Amino acid sequence: MSNVDVKGTKILIVDDATAVRSLLNNVLTAQGYEVVGQLASGAGLLEAIVKTNPDIVCLDYHLPGSDGMGLLREVHGAHPDVSVVMITGDKDHGLEEAAADAGAEGFISKPFSLAKLVQDLSQVVQAKRLLMSLRQPSTDLAQVPSRATAVIADDSAVMRFLLSSILTSAHINVIGSATDGKQAVSMVTELSPDIVCLDWDMPVMNGLGALRFILAARPKTKAVMITGRSDREAIVQAVQAGAKGYIVKPFHPDKVMSVIGKLLT
Repeated sequence: MSNVDVKGTKILIVDDATAVRSLLNNVLTAQGYEVVGQLASGAGLLEAIVKTNPDIVCLDYHLPGSDGMGLLREVHGAHPDVSVVMITGDKDHGLEEAAADAGAEGFISKPFSLAKLVQDLSQVVQAKRLLMSLRQPSTDLAQVPSRATAVIADDSAVMRFLLSSILTSAHINVIGSATDGKQAVSMVTELSPDIVCLDWDMPVMNGLGALRFILAARPKTKAVMITGRSDREAIVQAVQAGAKGYIVKPFHPDKVMSVIGKLLT
């Protein structure tokens, strides 16, 4: 999801560190974003969203007198169309998953590189645009069983959110979301979903390794590899390991719907 035109995308920055706010403002403005406001605390955040109408809120997890996760839930509840990217220096590895569950569409750990910041935010912008196409139902998934279930495995919070939104819009019940291959194996073994969507490049265990364990434990689960690898060798490896579908990033929601719809009907 690179080379995304972000010009005019409005961002509200919420961070108690003046240096961080200044850095974010300068970098994002240079990239073409419109920084519509800066807050040093969570006080008045909902009012600021109404006033500035941002597309994205960059929200620091640790704010004076505020619970970052609570603020995230408030924003998501009151303004579901506003994307929230959580920024934190906290080293708790479970925090990203908790933030995603609370509605965050992106997660950036401090200290962050400017390249990582720009990449992650562009992914959020791209995801928002892709999700707009979900307003119209897809015929590919019109006949999908209403009780179809899925587990998603991807180390990117943005990709997990995007895939979950695509599947949910098609009335597929996303019953698990994993951030690494080992976690995916455990979830699929326990939950026995109809579909598992596996990213290739994940920490702890990659998607290909997870695929082999998953199919050994749950041979009836249909696996779809979703990855940036488009070379023939990678595709052959995935198919030989038992993948029933292969989707190359960046993708359009219609592609995901087409591949998964054919597997479930």
